[in-house]
Amino acid sequence: MKITWFAAMTFRIHIAGRIVVVHADGAPEHVNPAELVGGAQTLVSADSPELARFDPLSWRPRRRARVIDVDPGEEGLSLYRLSARGLVADSLDEGLLVLEDAGIQAQWNRWADGAVVVLSGTGAECAAHGLALLDIARPRLIALAVTDGAIDVAFDALADDIGDASLVVLEPGMAVEV
Repeated sequence: MKITWFAAMTFRIHIAGRIVVVHADGAPEHVNPAELVGGAQTLVSADSPELARFDPLSWRPRRRARVIDVDPGEEGLSLYRLSARGLVADSLDEGLLVLEDAGIQAQWNRWADGAVVVLSGTGAECAAHGLALLDIARPRLIALAVTDGAIDVAFDALADDIGDASLVVLEPGMAVEV
């Protein structure tokens, strides 16, 4: 899985053999739109009606299929809308990826155990949402996409409670491989 953050909730994600671009319309002016969406198989925007809503109360991770049971060409990727701007990507091979707009409260639960969680928002919002997540679940990684430059606020708040998870800071335009 490779995650590239551009601004706010604009991401380019390589997951399960696909390229997914999230909220390309929110990209900064210096980002070439053709390069951002070039080669992408899926474009997700605020008005993508084809995405099912993610129900945090009833969702359960899929069991990993045996290689012999997987049909050729089946990529094993399911995409769900999380709140108004967030995204949940469930990949059979790479696990769960959650992109959360920290300005909107997600309903964390045990479903987030082992997930890669990207929190986007101000430093204070990311800190609050990250602490709420860590109180309930054990994510594999928390990536911070802080929009107001107050990364120290979020990082300092989460560093003591992170446990066995990893904590990374995303830089605009720089890809992170997970």
